[in-house]
Amino acid sequence: MKKILVILFIFGLMAIPAVSQADIYMKRKQHTDAVKIMGMAQPAIDVIEEIWITKKGLRSDNPQKTMIMLTDQHKVIMLDHATKTYFEKSLNMNDMMPKTADGKTPEESAAMQGMMKNMMKMDASVQPTSETKKIKGWMCKKYILTMNTFAGTTTNEVWATQDLKTDQKLYDKLASSVTSFMPDMGNTIKGIQEEMKKIKGVQVKSISTQNIMNQTRTSTIELIEYKEKKAPKNLFQVPKGYTKKTIQ
Repeated sequence: MKKILVILFIFGLMAIPAVSQADIYMKRKQHTDAVKIMGMAQPAIDVIEEIWITKKGLRSDNPQKTMIMLTDQHKVIMLDHATKTYFEKSLNMNDMMPKTADGKTPEESAAMQGMMKNMMKMDASVQPTSETKKIKGWMCKKYILTMNTFAGTTTNEVWATQDLKTDQKLYDKLASSVTSFMPDMGNTIKGIQEEMKKIKGVQVKSISTQNIMNQTRTSTIELIEYKEKKAPKNLFQVPKGYTKKTIQ
């Protein structure tokens, strides 16, 4: 499951805007509606997320977890704040695939690898619209983003603005560093990257609708703050007191 979280994190990077030459700090508010699946109630979730985007990499923080992508070291670090633990994963797709485990036949291991590859299949399509409106003082344009992953199809109503500075070259460099270490998914991620380029500027608001076992769940992400400022020196360091865990 943790391998899948890494994949989804990388997929999520495609929705982060290209940045200006300076470091970028973003704060976003996320709300997910309550839903009942297979008789089990999942409560509504409200989270404030902080994101830093720099030439070195990206960092996303919320009260429960932190995700760090270091493009120069070709790895992702994921921190769990409740247990004060963390683990690291290579961005090399071959390292993410399961190896032959004790007690498993080569046939079973091959079947496991096939299942993992199927779970990693994903694509995205963007449909620009002519609809515009102001959100938080920024003039925004509406896009319809459809994402398909192993978890199903998610439809997103995205409002993006070009009122904020961006630098497509730096974003392309970050995205290329991911695809170069994911050879089995290179064409897939490049395709997603090209689709995401259709969304011009910074995403100010997105409303996502996902169907899970005939139950609809809606999530909203709103941009609260977006500014250029120098990132902290220790931005990509694991905090003291956190224990490294090994994952298979």
